[in-house]
Amino acid sequence: MKYYIIVYKNTLNAMQAEKVLNEKKYHFKIMPTPTSITQSCGICTRFQSKDEIEKIINEDIIIYKNIYYRNSEGYKLIKEGE
Repeated sequence: MKYYIIVYKNTLNAMQAEKVLNEKKYHFKIMPTPTSITQSCGICTRFQSKDEIEKIINEDIIIYKNIYYRNSEGYKLIKEGE
């Protein structure tokens, strides 16, 4: 399965992002952060849409640690945040 995840430095950043993303009507799911990519915040947001990820990056609307793309080969870092 192919999808994108945004990971956060802490739970506060994740909760703030969830609020903003909901207000802006993004389509996402909250899920546990895979321990294979980070040991920071225990929750992340998952997106199916590349367009939504690009919009988040371009508009800089949330604070995040990293954004990853997931495919059959594993996780690939596509954007480093703060």
